[in-house]
Amino acid sequence: MSMRAVVVHKPGGPEVLRLEEVPDPEPKQDHELVTVKYAGVNFADVRMREDNYVAPVTFPFTPGRELVGTTEDGRRIAALTDSGAYADKALVQRGLAWEIPDEISDEQACALLLAGQSAWHLLHTTLAIQEGETVLVPAAAGGLGSIAVQLAKRHGAKVIAMARGPIAVAMARDYGPDAVLDTSNTDNLAERIMDAAGGHIDAALEMMGGTMFTATVEALAPRGRVALFGCTPGNRIPQGSLIYGSKTISGFWLPDYYSNRYALRNSMNALFSITAIGALKTPNTYTFPMQSESFVQDAHDAITRGTPGKVLLEPAGFYNAAEVWGWHG
Repeated sequence: MSMRAVVVHKPGGPEVLRLEEVPDPEPKQDHELVTVKYAGVNFADVRMREDNYVAPVTFPFTPGRELVGTTEDGRRIAALTDSGAYADKALVQRGLAWEIPDEISDEQACALLLAGQSAWHLLHTTLAIQEGETVLVPAAAGGLGSIAVQLAKRHGAKVIAMARGPIAVAMARDYGPDAVLDTSNTDNLAERIMDAAGGHIDAALEMMGGTMFTATVEALAPRGRVALFGCTPGNRIPQGSLIYGSKTISGFWLPDYYSNRYALRNSMNALFSITAIGALKTPNTYTFPMQSESFVQDAHDAITRGTPGKVLLEPAGFYNAAEVWGWHG
């Protein structure tokens, strides 16, 4: 039996994303075969395609680190994967797959996987935020940032959000932060952050690098902490700013939690629960059909353009101009 899958044979731009006929996945112990409804498209996929990811990449490979689909016995599940989600079918580890409650849509479930799980553990595990603290969240109109804003607010934190451009700022504001800063202009960003926060930041997420990273560290309170995540560009660590103030920088990579199935199970259950009761709003989704290589390439282009919200690839989807090109607006 064969199926369609996106295959990357060599590093490069979107043009290396090839739609091919490949054999069905072979059965594997402690894994389940899933018919893929949606594969999440993430910046990590772009970095892997470019061979510029935080972990080594072996070519050829099929991208996609998260999916929603149906098992052979008819259960709806959401699952994290090392790769392989851009396909009609995929094998997923049982310890990294969760049944989706009836109250949760497929689109919501996909948005809660990499983005939701990362936001949860960045805030509650790596940074261990406390009620009353002030938290800085970048890219707050995006998949992870929008969830992080809401989780931090739900925990009793004051949240300063950042977004690029007026459309993203307006979208970020809908998630309920205490203030939103437009980072289209990064001049005096540290001062602007501190003004919005009322003096300083206790904890911060950081994924942008460069000026954004420097401003974030400068805005930290004494003993403040920042968690680096994503594929952050190379940073020049401002050692003086860290030492004077006893500030802490920690790294975060969600796959390091894959072996701790209870940590991910508990956070996934919590995310499902608060979403089901309407206490967590998942970001808008933009769905691209896996009908042709050009649509898959457009999905990656949407990511590199910084599309607010969640980008999905739908193996069985069909072209819909309103859905596919909505991200251009």
